Amino acid sequence: MIKLQANKKIVFAGISIAVLFFVVYRLFWHKPAVAVIAVKKEIVQRRIHGPGTVQSKVPVSVSAKITGIVQKLNADQGAVVKAGDLLAELDTAELKARLESARAAIARARQDVEKARASVTKAHAGLVLAQSNYKRDLEVFNAGYISPAYFDLTRAQLKVAESEYAEALKTVEAAQAVLVQATAEAKATEATLDYAYIRAPMDGLITARTAEIGDTVTPGVPIFTIVDLKHIWVAAWIDQARIAHLKEDQPATIRLRSGRAFEGKVARINKEADTVTRELEIDVMFDSLPEPLV
Repeated sequence: MIKLQANKKIVFAGISIAVLFFVVYRLFWHKPAVAVIAVKKEIVQRRIHGPGTVQSKVPVSVSAKITGIVQKLNADQGAVVKAGDLLAELDTAELKARLESARAAIARARQDVEKARASVTKAHAGLVLAQSNYKRDLEVFNAGYISPAYFDLTRAQLKVAESEYAEALKTVEAAQAVLVQATAEAKATEATLDYAYIRAPMDGLITARTAEIGDTVTPGVPIFTIVDLKHIWVAAWIDQARIAHLKEDQPATIRLRSGRAFEGKVARINKEADTVTRELEIDVMFDSLPEPLV
């Protein structure tokens, strides 16, 4: 019994010494690893997010300049076109008939002018002859070799020749006026005929086509909508409370619905907020145009 108690004391003393040794070790000898970070000065970036849509800065509506029936469609939505490309054609049968009639009128007017000029030449020759006869008979009449009645006839012939020459000149002027009018009408018809061919006003992408073959189109009603691919941006909506942190030409990141991200910059900040959402439109231009735009 006495031996068992002695053993317990020895075990207790050993445990006490081990605990004391562990405490002393932790306090004086053990040095745990500590992560050290160097302090440096950096700018804290503020990130502002907002939903947006891909838009064109320069959308253009293409419409007809004259009323007509669509005869051909040479382009459709999604097509990339160049300035001057033929997009659509209107029915030109009536315009071509008018142009042929105008050209025929020009031909007739030119013939009339030539005839009138020939009449002027003839009348001028008659006038010269009448003037010569009058001058000769006047000398003879003054000398008393011819009667007054004969001289009156010569004088009357001169007046007729002068009248015929003046009338011939007027006929030429009238024929030339008709020719000028016919030429102007032909040019106007040619211009109208050219309006039947609807062409792209610029390089770009067709985003909409609203007419079909057989439709009657009128001036001002859009047939196509074209956007300039060189000026594509994202119109984003930002809460007006955060607008103070934005400025034009500020770098931005555009993340499309596909998840792809592109760099850009703030191109324009709208000054008027939506009265309901209190958001302003911010337009962000792509640094390089993504392909495709999704």
